[in-house]
Amino acid sequence: MRHFAFADLFASGIWTVVIILSVTGWTGMYRLVRAEYMKHRSREYVLAAQAIGASAASRMFVHILPNVSHVILVQLSLLVVAFIKVEVILSFLGLGVPIDMVSWGTMLSEAQTELVIGKWWQLAAATAFMAIFLTAFSMLTDSLRDALDPKLR
Repeated sequence: MRHFAFADLFASGIWTVVIILSVTGWTGMYRLVRAEYMKHRSREYVLAAQAIGASAASRMFVHILPNVSHVILVQLSLLVVAFIKVEVILSFLGLGVPIDMVSWGTMLSEAQTELVIGKWWQLAAATAFMAIFLTAFSMLTDSLRDALDPKLR
């Protein structure tokens, strides 16, 4: 909901959407990654790496990041889906990208006016392609998570 409050403050446009999503979207990801880092920081394998003299950067990138990457990918997948939904809603309401730019929100807005005269296929096509894209993206990140999760190797 905070996305819509920021959208009312700025003029509509693609940069408005980018600024809104970048200002409000990173906080949940940061909190999750920080909590996972703090959890893994006290694990035995990281303490063993510290005991043999591994640097902080080495412990972070070689030992902790591979064990946290699957969580980051899942959160990133959810974040991209949420960003797409926010962009669609903002563009549908006229607060996002301008009407002359291609966007699922503007497509749905135009399809709404065409729906009154019986042209339902525009709404169905935009909705179907959005659902296919989001499903494909979720499957891609799920496959990446399975490939990068060290516990599944």
